[in-house]
This record gives sequence, C-alpha cells and structure tokens, in this order.
Amino acid sequence: MKVRMGVVAFCVAALGVAMVALPAAAGMKINIGSTYGPDAPVHFGQVKFKELVEQRSKGDMQVQIHVGGAMGGERDVFEGMSSGGLEMGAMGSGDTGIFFPKYQVFEVPYVMRDADHFWKFWNGPVGKEINDISLKERGVMTAGVVYRGARYLTANKPIKTVAELKGLKIRLPENKVWIKIWETLGALPVVVAFPEVYMALKTGVAEAQENPMESIWAYKFYEAQKYLINTQHVHSACKYQISKKWFDTLKADQQKLILDAWKDATVFANQQAVAFDNKLLGDLQAKGMTLVQVDVPAFQKAVQPALDELNKTLWVPGMLEKVLAIK
Repeated sequence: MKVRMGVVAFCVAALGVAMVALPAAAGMKINIGSTYGPDAPVHFGQVKFKELVEQRSKGDMQVQIHVGGAMGGERDVFEGMSSGGLEMGAMGSGDTGIFFPKYQVFEVPYVMRDADHFWKFWNGPVGKEINDISLKERGVMTAGVVYRGARYLTANKPIKTVAELKGLKIRLPENKVWIKIWETLGALPVVVAFPEVYMALKTGVAEAQENPMESIWAYKFYEAQKYLINTQHVHSACKYQISKKWFDTLKADQQKLILDAWKDATVFANQQAVAFDNKLLGDLQAKGMTLVQVDVPAFQKAVQPALDELNKTLWVPGMLEKVLAIK
C-alpha cells in the first residue's frame, strides 16, 4: 500500500496568544499518556520524540511514556490534556468521537477511500478544521498524525456477509457515531475502553472487535480471535497531542523544540507504519488467524442508510460532503 508521508499542519495559530512567562525548571518532566502498546509504530514515534527532546534540550527536558492505557482510555487522556494535568497524549480519534461527534465524519465506515484520501484530508484544510475544534473548545493541540492502516473486523466465527453480523456482540469505543452504524448493520455494540479489550474478548463480554492490524498484533488479539475479516472499513489515525494550558507555560524556544521534535517523530512513525503494515497480514496468519474475504460493496451499501441519517441529524451541515469531495 502506497502511503503519502505527511503530518497535519500544527495549530500554530494558538502561539499568537500571549504566553505565560514561567521559566522551565531544570529537568522538566513531560508525560505522554498513550493508549497504544509498545509494539506499535505509533509507540516507536513516541520513543523517537523522547530521544529528540532529551537530546536537543541537553537533558533539560525528560519525557516519560505511559504505554498501553496506563493513564486511562481516550477520554481520560484527552481530559487530562484539556485540564493541563497531563502534558501530552497519543490516541486515536476519541477527541472528536467522544467530545465532538457532530464532526466525526472522517473515521467512519467507507468514507475514506484509501491511504491517499486519508493524507489529503489530514494535510488539508478540512483536517485542520477538525483538529482546530479540539484546540478551540478544549485546549488540546494536535502536533502530528500517524497512519495506522485500515481497520479489520475480528471474530470467532467467519463473517462473510452483512447478515452474519446480526446479534454479534462487537466491542466498540465510546463513539456514538460508530455505535449507530454498527447497530444499523445488525450488530450489538458493547462499549469497552481500549485497555480492557483483550479481557473482554477472552471472557466473552465481546465476541468481536475492529481495529487496524497493528493493534490486533500489538495487543495480541489473535490469542482471543480466530478470524481476521477483511472489511477495511475505516482508515485510522493516531494523533500526537499537546495540552495548550501546559504548552503556554513554556518559553518560545522550548515550544519550538517540542513542535519540531513531534514533526520529526511523526515522519519517523509513518515510515515505520508502512513497513509494519506490509508484513502484518502474514504475521497474523502465522499466529493462527484465518483471513476471511467479504463483499466490500455490499458492506458499503449496507452502511449508507446510517451515513445518510447521521448526515441529516448529527453532523455539521456540509462536512461530510467536504470530506467526500477531496480528490
């Protein structure tokens, strides 16, 4: 899969605001609350950020990465950054899906066509508009975006048709839009925070889940799920984010160091993600998962009524059309 390297435009407009002139103490501690495991490219990017910051600051800044949801799920991480209690986070689209669902028009089934569409969205004005909502409304800046790949459904029975989704207990994040769409397809959504998904699958609380292959691999979902179902229904992003309340306490040179380090780390993570994604299918099959092909056009047709309803009743008028019009 060809992926265009890129990062989203930084929320630099916020830097025009008068900054609080608080000098940073030597050995400043910077915490990153990550919802990802240590074997994912998005984690490798955080490690690169840590290396760059500590090197370029000559040790004046120390970065600690809290992996695997150690600081909570996406709601917890985002709220921590919003309040200023947590300096940084690495998470998915929970900022939009949980707090601003009326803008959640991009990471829903079969809206993004492919990785090229993904990058044109995030590196363009529509992606910036989406990220600016989190900054304006909750004070959380997006410093970079990493492509996590297409999302696959996994289950303990082969799902080949839309009809076979009926009654399936599928784990979903706290995302009203996704819940509505999977209910339309006949599934029974079960909301489970990401750090708890593995046990939910092992204990039968959920019978299925959907994620990019890197999460299926990194969290060993292959130990709890037999079938890898090639729906490729969403192209997912990881966001590297910063608390503006904390960011505004830094001096201008420190802010530049942070933003530059995230920019370089994001490029690095995307390079890692391409290589990782290209080999994961074989790795997951080697772990015992069976690949199941589905009739993608049939799934696309089945979700359309839900998308139409959401476009009329929830989403910001014209936003879906903007995303679909990106070529």
